[in-house]
Amino acid sequence: MRISSLTSLALLGTVYALPTLILPWFGHIQLDSLLNGLSYSHSHAEKTIYQILKEDENFSRLVKAIELNEKVVEFLDDPTQSVTFFAVPNSGLPRRRRHHEKEEDVYHAKPINDLEHLILQVEQLDHLSDSEGGEKCKERLAHFVHRVLAYHTLPEKLTSAQLHENSTYATKLILKDGSFDRQPQRISVQSKILPPSLKINFYASVTGRDIEASNGVIHHITRPLLPPPSIFQEAFLFPQAFSYVTSAIQRVHLTGAVDRWRVPEEDDEHGGFHGATATTFFAPTAAAFHHLPKKLQLFLFSPIGERALKKLLEFHIIPNFVLFSDYVHNATSEESARTDLTSDLRAARYHANLPGLLVAPFDDSMLEPPREKHIPVPEPTHEYNYTLPTLLTNHSVHVNVAHYVAKLPFHDGVRSFTKFTVNGIPVFPLDVPARNGALQVIHKLLNPRRKRGHHDHDHDHDHEHERVTEDEVDASWDDWEEWLPQWALEN
Repeated sequence: MRISSLTSLALLGTVYALPTLILPWFGHIQLDSLLNGLSYSHSHAEKTIYQILKEDENFSRLVKAIELNEKVVEFLDDPTQSVTFFAVPNSGLPRRRRHHEKEEDVYHAKPINDLEHLILQVEQLDHLSDSEGGEKCKERLAHFVHRVLAYHTLPEKLTSAQLHENSTYATKLILKDGSFDRQPQRISVQSKILPPSLKINFYASVTGRDIEASNGVIHHITRPLLPPPSIFQEAFLFPQAFSYVTSAIQRVHLTGAVDRWRVPEEDDEHGGFHGATATTFFAPTAAAFHHLPKKLQLFLFSPIGERALKKLLEFHIIPNFVLFSDYVHNATSEESARTDLTSDLRAARYHANLPGLLVAPFDDSMLEPPREKHIPVPEPTHEYNYTLPTLLTNHSVHVNVAHYVAKLPFHDGVRSFTKFTVNGIPVFPLDVPARNGALQVIHKLLNPRRKRGHHDHDHDHDHEHERVTEDEVDASWDDWEEWLPQWALEN
């Protein structure tokens, strides 16, 4: 539900259409005037999305998968729709198997969230007869096609310039197992200024933009979009960045607070999936642990420090609440359960406190903190604040998201950027979508004893005091021996 009235904005907080262009010192930047000039738009306004793809040989393999499911064909060929579809050309898919190479097992196929392998299995159906189980395999793969392509579809028509307006978007994929509290799975949008580029979920580049159809718009992407795994499984894909925290989570038996997994022996309709359904995890990187005093590192990962480690990790987990920089979902609230935090330029500033594994083609380098420069920033045009209860009883964190707009030197250039902090610590990269919520990356460990109110923004200093150089020890933990062991024993 998008916020469209100032009354709703006053209740829920707001941030203007969030930027997505990454600069090392400003975070995310939006340059509509530049992007509009490089949109590569094409018009086939009299044809549907399905008809456009069907007539283009470059998408023959994708079309073959689409045609396996009649409902998908009907949807993409329906002139009354108005949607966005991310289409993968043949060049973005793995080559077909040769006869002497091992084929995918289409007879005993497990649930597939990967369009690449899905299409390979679809192509093998040509070699199966009905007597060999071809029809049964077809029905099973058709179900997977519907689910995976739903994640490639947005329920509204959005041009490439419009995609730059927010950080995340809802897709057509809703998982019936309760993940994400049965709300639509989301994609994340990123872009760069030089060279101008647009990416989805950090790895799929948008190449052909704004192909107009009678029922929406098509954007070509270089790789298929993978419906994301759970928060824990996603962190596990980045051992260089998250090896400390994933090991720590398993060590103190908190996996169920951030993971969501299927138990094959059980019926899907009766608890086949276990774990957290809707969660936000402020995930500290390995650097966050490296910055702790050496003695504290040894204490936390020793048997006597296990209780302290568990409580610290609980302080980083927001249960039953999904928080992106432009979207919140409170799984415990019946009213206003889901909200897109967007507004127009006329909106004022508001503050609100709410009550209380597939291998993706990612790169660990995307999780490295930006090279910060101290550059004065203007007053935010829009911002919102949340005080959110954590998994650790009687402990909350304060989140601030502020949006800024500044003029660029060239004609009509506008620079928009967003700062997202938790307890004053910058979040970067922000808005990593997961099956069961949001993964927000931080490069310092949250200190439960460091009180920072949600009105302490310190915009002018740009959180200079929060930065830690590569080899520097985080001074906020210097006195840990005076309080942490005792705090860990408290109920």
